[in-house]
Amino acid sequence: MPTISIHDSTFKRLQSLAIPFVDISPDMVIRRALDALDPERENVDSTASFPKARRVLIGQGLPDMTHTKILSARVADQNIKANWNSLVSYLVILAKKRLGKFESLRKHYPANLVRGRKEDEGYRYLHEIDVSVQGMCANDACRALVELARSIHVDLDITFMWRDKEGALKPGVRERIQV
Repeated sequence: MPTISIHDSTFKRLQSLAIPFVDISPDMVIRRALDALDPERENVDSTASFPKARRVLIGQGLPDMTHTKILSARVADQNIKANWNSLVSYLVILAKKRLGKFESLRKHYPANLVRGRKEDEGYRYLHEIDVSVQGMCANDACRALVELARSIHVDLDITFMWRDKEGALKPGVRERIQV
């Protein structure tokens, strides 16, 4: 039997994907992953399928989003190709259009924004609504997105992944936030 070496962060990813009391070795997790990637494979046990993303339950709080990247995002049935801050901008524009007045937007948006053009101190101008929004780290952006989506009653679905970096909560793991 061949012996392979894997990076510690890869081993942590394997551990995070293992199904307790089912997967008794890293080999079993790797086989499930290969089965999920191979469309030609038949007779694969569907009860041991390989999860593409796990759903984060918002009521239990958000995980540490440091070193994450968005893989896909959907807002109100619209697919959005975005990073955290551009997704915030998209939702702020949508919220302003739905709410109308700047004061209403300010009341519902839990982060820094100003009326008009401001392009210093990390602000980005959104010309469509004449509002400037301050950029944020992934943790703050995610919290702002969830709060704003809830307050304006819009569906939000984000699949993200932790980068393989020191300080990431779950390097290489994909998860999903749905509001």
